[in-house]
Amino acid sequence: MLTFLKGFGVAFLAGGLLLGGVLFYSKFLGEDADPAAKMADIFQAATERKKTPEELHNDALKKSKNIKGLYMTADVAWDKGGGATRLRNNLVRLAEETEINGLVIDVKEACGEDYDAGRVKEFLKELREKDIWAIARIVVMSDASRIYINPEWYLTRKNKISTGISCYNKRHLQLKPADAKKLLAVFWQDKAGRYWVDPASPGGREYILEFSKKMIDLGFDELQYDYIRFPSDGDVKNAIFPVWDRKTPMCAVMRDYFRFLSTGLREYKPDIILSADFFGYASIGLDTGIGQCLEALEDNFDYVSFMVYPSHYYSGFKMPADPYRKLPVLNYTVAQSRANPQDIVGRSMQFARDFFDGKISTSTYPFSYIVACLTPSVAQNCATLGVETKTRLRPWLEDFFHEEDCVAQRPCNAAKVRLQIDAAENSDNHGWMLWNAANVYTESALKKE
Repeated sequence: MLTFLKGFGVAFLAGGLLLGGVLFYSKFLGEDADPAAKMADIFQAATERKKTPEELHNDALKKSKNIKGLYMTADVAWDKGGGATRLRNNLVRLAEETEINGLVIDVKEACGEDYDAGRVKEFLKELREKDIWAIARIVVMSDASRIYINPEWYLTRKNKISTGISCYNKRHLQLKPADAKKLLAVFWQDKAGRYWVDPASPGGREYILEFSKKMIDLGFDELQYDYIRFPSDGDVKNAIFPVWDRKTPMCAVMRDYFRFLSTGLREYKPDIILSADFFGYASIGLDTGIGQCLEALEDNFDYVSFMVYPSHYYSGFKMPADPYRKLPVLNYTVAQSRANPQDIVGRSMQFARDFFDGKISTSTYPFSYIVACLTPSVAQNCATLGVETKTRLRPWLEDFFHEEDCVAQRPCNAAKVRLQIDAAENSDNHGWMLWNAANVYTESALKKE
C-alpha cells in the first residue's frame, strides 16, 4: 500500500507539473491557445531531445541523400548590387523550377574569409523557406589571409621567385594588424601565387575547426571542404614545411586532419553534414602526391565530391577492361577525355564506389584482381581488400568550356552537361553538383520540376 501511494504521488505530481506548465503556457499565449495542442508540442519536443547523436545524423543524411547543387561565388551570394542580385535570384529560381535543390556557397576562399554574418542569416532563411539545401564551401590549405597573423603556419622558401598574382582584388581580406612588422620570411607560393598552410600545423587545423563551427551556428546544412590537401603545382620540392617532417606519408597527415575535423564537428553538432572535394584522378585510386588517398577518407565525411571534370585530365584517362560490367579498356588522350564525358564520370564513380564498398583496394591494380572481387561467386576471397566506408559519392561536374568543345565538335552545352549527370546518376545516385565560376548554368540541361 505504501509503495502504491508513493507511486501514485509521484505520478500525480508529474502530471500536475505537466498540466500546470501547459496551462501557464496557454495563459501566457492567450485564451485562444489550445492546451491539448501544447501538450502535444511539449511531448514532441521531449521526444526529439531524446534522439541519439547517431539518430540525428541519420535524419540529416536522409535530407541530404540526393542533392543536386550549383556553385555560387561569395560576390554573388553576399553582394546587394544589381548584377549580383540578378545572378543570385536566377540560381534560386533554378532551384525552384528545375531538379536543382541545393546551392554551394563560398564563405572562405583562397583569399580568406568572405562573408557577412547578417547577409548569410538572411539568405539562409530564404533558402530554408524554399527547401533549398545550403552548403558552405570552405577553402582549407590555400589561404592568403593570415600570413601576418599566423606566419608560423605557412610554407616558406629560402629564396623568393616570381609567381602568379593572387588575391589582388580581394587584398582587403588579408588580416594585417596596425603594428604589423615587415615579414622576414619568404613565403612559398604556387604557380598562381597562392599561399599555403602546412596541413600538419595544429594551429591551422584548430582555426578551420573553429571557423567551421561559426558556419554551423549561422545555419548551413552542410560544410564542404575544398583545397583540403597538400599543394599540387609549383616547386613544391623547395617548400619548407614548418611542421610536416616529409617522412610521414601525406595520406597519413590528411587522414589525421580528416579525423580531427570530423570528431570535433560531430561533437559540436551531430547532425551537420560534412563533405570534401577531391581531385578526379583520386577517384580511380591514383596517387597525385597531394595526400588525397581513398584510404584516408574512412568515415570522416558523409560525401566525397570528386572533381571529375572531363577537361581536367591533363595526363589522359586510363582504365583497364571491366569484364564483369562488360566495359572496354580506356586509354584516352586529353582531347578524347573531353570528347567522352560520360565515360570519365561513369568509370570514375564506379571505381570509387567499389572501393568504398570494400570490394577493391587501390593496391589491386591491375584490374584482373578487381574483377575477381566484383564477381559474387568469389567475393568472399576479397574480404581483406579496401576499407569499407559509408561515404557517399556526389561528384562535381563541369558546366564550362562549352565554346571550346563546340568548336572541336565534342559534346558541348546541354548535351555535355546531361551526359555527365546521367553517368553520375547511373553509377551512384546520391546527387551531383555543377561548377561554373561565372555563376551561369545551362538551364536546358536540367529537368523541370
